[in-house]
Amino acid sequence: MSEPIKFLASVSKVQTMPDMGLRLTLDFSESNIMQAAMLMECKRMGVVLDVTAMPTIANNSEPETADGKKTRNEVKSLRGQ
Repeated sequence: MSEPIKFLASVSKVQTMPDMGLRLTLDFSESNIMQAAMLMECKRMGVVLDVTAMPTIANNSEPETADGKKTRNEVKSLRGQ
């Protein structure tokens, strides 16, 4: 598995472990099921991940569709790109 696993996520919880390590819980979209499966496979195999995170801001100004659901949010990088 040499390709990066890419997805948008938000940190929903940070916990301090008894050994003073940290545990982060991430929330991400149901459209990222394949990425979740890849992460589960990493856990199963005991793989250590080299993680790089880039903060983004979701543009929530998108109008709702006729069925009341929001359209897909545009995501902007905090880096201004």
